Amino acid sequence: MPIIYKETKDLDYERVVDIFYSVKFLKHPHKRKIYKRAIEKAFRNSQYVVAAYDNDKLIAFVRVLTDKSLFATIWNLIVSPDYQIKGIGQTLVRRCLDKYPKLHFFTIADKSVYKFYEKMGFKIHSHGMYLEKGRKVCLIYN
Repeated sequence: MPIIYKETKDLDYERVVDIFYSVKFLKHPHKRKIYKRAIEKAFRNSQYVVAAYDNDKLIAFVRVLTDKSLFATIWNLIVSPDYQIKGIGQTLVRRCLDKYPKLHFFTIADKSVYKFYEKMGFKIHSHGMYLEKGRKVCLIYN
């Protein structure tokens, strides 16, 4: 059965959290309920969300934040470990780029996935910065 892609924010957020844990993005099991609320709010407040399914099983997702005029940022491109290296992540990124073809895209990525994004045409940007205090107050990181 082929992988099915859906543009939707109506996801099984328990499964979304499972996938976040499966790739070790989330670390604290006792914070599961807090994580779920925050992740669902983040996805629902995003302008664009695409999910990938194997039959009815959610296996991957990505979301985009954008001003719809100049910039867009890809967030939370996560593919369940059993489905990685099968082109699903590439398809999700392409759908984001196709949705907003005239915008300048950014993403924040771990070094382990630099090559993936480089294959998609992204370049490492030396001018990015973040506020350290944010990591200390954001519930995902503490």
